[in-house]
Amino acid sequence: MKGRNLFVRIVAIILCAVMILSVVTAALYAFAAEPSAVSSPATGSANMTWVIVAVVAAVAVIACCLVIPKAKK
Repeated sequence: MKGRNLFVRIVAIILCAVMILSVVTAALYAFAAEPSAVSSPATGSANMTWVIVAVVAAVAVIACCLVIPKAKK
């Protein structure tokens, strides 16, 4: 069980580093690009639907990760 906890911590640290790297990369890309290339001319378009779906999915995954361990006890 102790080895499993160590593995989970290592994976969590690696995933955290990848997430930080992706955010920094996106920020650098946004600052380096021209304003017209970054901004979307059609605000409120159907592309916003995918963002809402992604947010709902992320919240659902977080909720499941919080509820399932408590339900197993």
